Amino acid sequence: MKRIFKFSFILLITIFVGMMSCRPALAVGEMVLSVEVIGNEQVKEEQILRAITNTRLGEPLDQQTVLKDQQAIMNLGYFALVEPYAEEFLGGLKVVFRVVENPVIKRFDIKGLERITTEEVLPFFLQKPGDVFNFVTMMNDLVMAQQYFNEHLGLLIPPFSGSAKEIDDLIAIDGDGVVTLQLYEARLGQIRYQGLEKTKEFVVAREMSLEEGEILDLNVLREDVQQIARLQLFEDISSRLQPTGETGVMDLIMEFKEGENRNLTFGVTYTPVDNTLLGSFGIMDPNLMGLGQKLSFNMEINPNSVFNFNFEFQEPWLGKSQTSLGLKLYSNHTLDLSSKDLSNGVFSGEEKSDNKYTYDYNEKKTGLNLTLGRPLNRHLRVDTSFRMERVTIDPQDWVASSGNTYKNEEDVEIKKEDDYPSTSLLGLKEEYWDNSLGAGLTYNKLLYTGAYTTGGYSANLGFNLHGGVFGGKYDYQRLYGEIKQFHSPFKNTTLGYRVMGGKLLGEIPDSSKLYLGGELSLRGYDIRHISGEQQALANFELRQRIPNVENLEAVLFYDVGTVDFEEYYQSYGVGFRYNIPILGQLRFDFGWTPEGGKPKFNFFFGEMF
Repeated sequence: MKRIFKFSFILLITIFVGMMSCRPALAVGEMVLSVEVIGNEQVKEEQILRAITNTRLGEPLDQQTVLKDQQAIMNLGYFALVEPYAEEFLGGLKVVFRVVENPVIKRFDIKGLERITTEEVLPFFLQKPGDVFNFVTMMNDLVMAQQYFNEHLGLLIPPFSGSAKEIDDLIAIDGDGVVTLQLYEARLGQIRYQGLEKTKEFVVAREMSLEEGEILDLNVLREDVQQIARLQLFEDISSRLQPTGETGVMDLIMEFKEGENRNLTFGVTYTPVDNTLLGSFGIMDPNLMGLGQKLSFNMEINPNSVFNFNFEFQEPWLGKSQTSLGLKLYSNHTLDLSSKDLSNGVFSGEEKSDNKYTYDYNEKKTGLNLTLGRPLNRHLRVDTSFRMERVTIDPQDWVASSGNTYKNEEDVEIKKEDDYPSTSLLGLKEEYWDNSLGAGLTYNKLLYTGAYTTGGYSANLGFNLHGGVFGGKYDYQRLYGEIKQFHSPFKNTTLGYRVMGGKLLGEIPDSSKLYLGGELSLRGYDIRHISGEQQALANFELRQRIPNVENLEAVLFYDVGTVDFEEYYQSYGVGFRYNIPILGQLRFDFGWTPEGGKPKFNFFFGEMF
């Protein structure tokens, strides 16, 4: 029958108790004249004697000092038993430590693991076949393996608490030198959600891929937390593991801090395009009735009787399906835009040397957009959309390159016949449908700290088909792509950049051309400063959260873009960001250009990128 050696705190306690009842052959207090070790075969005596530091020659025998040295020898890890006793020696005492060595290792037998292989564990063992088994070294090696698999694979290997039973069940070695390790990956017990007041528990639970009873993967848990953070419903999310009392089973506690419910807004908005103030009213709820649905409605009106409105609704889950549904109704009226060339069509954005005329115009777009989306995996999703849009172009005043002003149809004044373009102003008015079908792929691995994007990256690629079988005056196609990435080199500091581009093909109306300038692209230029049928844009921001001021960031930015890949436009500046809980980000930017001049002030509700 093979002899089995178990190693546990219980064993050590048993030895201590035995020592308390053990008495030396002569009375305690007699002089210690010699210390000896017997029973060792593989472990050198010098190594054992170095561990004996309390029992000293020439001092009276003290039972407590002997117990300390016994413990020190056990802590070497090479012995299954350490037994001290005293005997008469030259008129005093000889203290003898009898040791029983652990067997010599023949091989390791690892049982119980499911995801981690034996080949992945063995490299962490400093002990090799042929060495005397060392319990202390073995435990240290297992701790190193545990830390590695935790950090790199996200898996926990018990013991968690270090209890005697856990360790006793962990390691055994038989008389033939076979070391048996009973290892296993920790499992998830219950998931408990705390701090949810408005949000229904199922809204959070459906985003969790970890399930109760399965192996606890910390990497998956981290992804689950970030997935919930991407909902942007919470100011803070934290998670912790809690022992259950059942070996290797941990409960997960998810703690949430919901944002403030500010759903009704009134205000005044400045629009740099037409240099006017707009009164606004808005209703916004990103978590309608706690169901994770997003609802927003806002309208604007200015002194020129311009009425704008936007209505949006998003259902992230249709029933138990991860398919999302988005609906948008809108009517946006933009005043005092400018076209630079009448000779090459309306609003072409090109200047011809033979005919340089500009005129102002108003643009109105009213439409409906329907979107369906579905994730392909945790980070990748596909979206399709259908848009019906009515576009109205209403020309206003003419301005010739010579400086002559040509007024509208109500008050025509022509000073020079030669400067007057042959195209009539009235003929430039357009009304048409611009319907489209679109599809896109988005890969999202952005990381959030509270309400701030602090790391990770995302990318999207898509196309839109306009006109054709979908109806509309113009038949054209649009390709687009975007990459965003963020880094946090220091606490409260984030470096982010965005690179995007697009290409138009076909018969392109001027209202749909790719424009640069304004609060969403080149912040040092007026909105729609340049246009073309292709576009490239890069934005860089250094964001610094202000200490002791909640939700406020200072920003340094740089923008560069082109529409022809020959001439590049740049802007740079400073700004501030204020994150209003639930409602989102309020931006103030001041941008300059290399050409100089006054800075452009940009005000916007929502992130730049």
